Amino acid sequence: MSQFSNRVFRIRRFLPVITLLTCAILFHTPAAAQSLDKFVVIGDAAKKALTKVEISAETAEKLAKACEAYAIEHNTAVSIFILSPSGSIVHAHRMDGQGPINIDTALYKAQAALYNRRPTSPFEKQYETDLSAQVARLKLGQYYVSGGLPIIVDDQLIGAIGVGGSRQYDETCAYEALTKVIGRQPPLPASFPAGSRPGSKK
Repeated sequence: MSQFSNRVFRIRRFLPVITLLTCAILFHTPAAAQSLDKFVVIGDAAKKALTKVEISAETAEKLAKACEAYAIEHNTAVSIFILSPSGSIVHAHRMDGQGPINIDTALYKAQAALYNRRPTSPFEKQYETDLSAQVARLKLGQYYVSGGLPIIVDDQLIGAIGVGGSRQYDETCAYEALTKVIGRQPPLPASFPAGSRPGSKK
């Protein structure tokens, strides 16, 4: 066997080991923390607030702008609230033409998504014919109508978004904003075409 062939043989022999080591290094890299830091309060601000998993004002504003752009694209108007994990308002925005009920329900949806750590739309279907269950949950301040989504990054809840005022597009507006700003999101609870979710309300 020539010297060159011998070297090639040795490289091929240890290639699986090299591949395994490379994968181990890649998976050991703390990418999750880097990804989380991109969307939350960091540095001195995090020390002052005593939290490392609170959505940043910059991220919240980007979400509101992305949702507004989606609403404009679909010829509608919305009100938007982004909350911190403690329920404080980080960013709020209402487009022209929104009434008080549109604004209030957007906030209620964000609060319900935050409280349950889940989208609000499944609850709307679950309790729509159960008046006693609705009343019980209203006492907890829960407004179960499509349009509220938790904001989760690397398995950490960093806030919630609530959108109201457009009937059809509230949930998809929030979802598309999260996808654009945060990244790929889990599928919505039910498979309806964008903007055609039946039974949704303001």
